[in-house]
Amino acid sequence: MNKIKPSDHNAYRNPFRPAFWGAVALLTFLFLFVGWGYVAPLSRAAIAEGSLQVQAQRQSVAHPYGGVIAKLHVAEGQRVKRGEPLIELDQTDSQAKLDIAKAEVVNLIARQARLMCERDSADTDCLKKFQLEAKSTEDIEEAVENEYAVMRARAHQHEAEKGMLISRVAQLREKITGLEAQKNGLSKQNSSLVQEIEGAQKLAKQGFTPKTRILELERMSAGLLADMGSRDADMASARQEMGEAELAIAKLDRQRINEIVDTIRTTQTSLAEALPKLKSAQDIKNRTSISAPVSGSIVALTVFTEGGVVEAGQQLMDIIPDDNPIIVEARLPLSDINGVKPNSPANIWLTGVPRSERPQLRGEIISVSADKMTDSRSGLSYFAVRTRINPDDIKQSKVSLQPGMPAEVIVNNGSRTLIGYLVGPLLDEIGHAFREQ
Repeated sequence: MNKIKPSDHNAYRNPFRPAFWGAVALLTFLFLFVGWGYVAPLSRAAIAEGSLQVQAQRQSVAHPYGGVIAKLHVAEGQRVKRGEPLIELDQTDSQAKLDIAKAEVVNLIARQARLMCERDSADTDCLKKFQLEAKSTEDIEEAVENEYAVMRARAHQHEAEKGMLISRVAQLREKITGLEAQKNGLSKQNSSLVQEIEGAQKLAKQGFTPKTRILELERMSAGLLADMGSRDADMASARQEMGEAELAIAKLDRQRINEIVDTIRTTQTSLAEALPKLKSAQDIKNRTSISAPVSGSIVALTVFTEGGVVEAGQQLMDIIPDDNPIIVEARLPLSDINGVKPNSPANIWLTGVPRSERPQLRGEIISVSADKMTDSRSGLSYFAVRTRINPDDIKQSKVSLQPGMPAEVIVNNGSRTLIGYLVGPLLDEIGHAFREQ
């Protein structure tokens, strides 16, 4: 039979001793845990949800005039360089409009040159000089030839009209000369007749000549004087006609100059209106080739077939520029705004990437909206936060970062103890309840 040892006997006598030491250990742990909870700080973070974006906005590609697609050079997702052709539009209509506008401007310039030559009473060599100064092209040569023909025809017409008047003046001058000669002849006849009358009167006093002879001679003298007066009247009439003809010549020259000056003014006005049209037509022609404004990737392509119609102002595609910092545009709850400010460091989690592959990305707050913003759909209010991702982390990341990927921005905005986390909300509710009372 086994004997009971003293130690076993004591154990049977104190069955609660292990429980006692267990309670002591538990209380010690609780005491240490509560002490640690009061003392040890735990980081407090604000979390904003958003997505990746490029800092530079997308470059939209549109066409101000529209047209028909002749050649489509790009596809969705394709990378392009600045200045690389994207779309070629059909040039038939734009080229026709450009040719019409150019012809109008060339004709107006040639007409203006011709009018200035006419104004300055220059000969046709003036137009040839203009043609040389204009570094003549085929269009200029044709326009100058047309205006050269007009200039010659107008000059011939003017010279013909003026020549008729000059001839009329010459005729009247000759007529006046003839009338003056006739008058001089009549005057000489009358002088001779007067002498004959005086001699007859002396003979009549002596009775050698009848009185009737003297009367006949006086009638002849009166007739000569009347003829001389008629010649004076004819000369006065001829001089008046000659003066009118000379005035008509001056008026013809003046009217021609006035007409030329008025036409120059009208031509200059038409040219001032035609030049912007030519510039616009040239711009339309130049814009038939649509090129990339920046280097980047093609997204949101809206045209896919050659021969399709592009409306004026229609957005054709977007280009996401290369070499632009990746940022996160996120929405921060109103309750987490404390401590979040520009230049604050932040961590970025790509929530769309599996946790095992999720890279460690650091960043910096770029901006925080000055006031709260409200989502028009959900009605929720938030602060807009923009965060720049560290370029070194982007290079080291095995995940290709693409605009639109979901992400969370985590900002350390202070620390609290564990007891603060556990008891703080309860104390806040109690304080709120007392304030309501």
